[in-house]
Amino acid sequence: MDMRDFMEKHGLTDEDLDRMAEPYEREECPHSDAPMYSGSHLDRVGKKRVTVVYDAVDVQAVSAVARKRGVKPSVVYRDALKAYLANAAGA
Repeated sequence: MDMRDFMEKHGLTDEDLDRMAEPYEREECPHSDAPMYSGSHLDRVGKKRVTVVYDAVDVQAVSAVARKRGVKPSVVYRDALKAYLANAAGA
């Protein structure tokens, strides 16, 4: 069901949607005391998946470090990125 079908099924017009959205756009949720969030949900979640391509030799080195530490390779990548960013910020 697309949006037009939904609106027709429930007897809603564009004006109805605008009227219902207005309090939320002003960040005044009339039905809840819960916090209102705006912007990307990724800002609230705090994580975003990215794809990075590394040379095979580097991937193998990360895998070896991860096995030695008993963690997933993603932990090694995250630690390395944090260390790099900390170093770059001080440069």
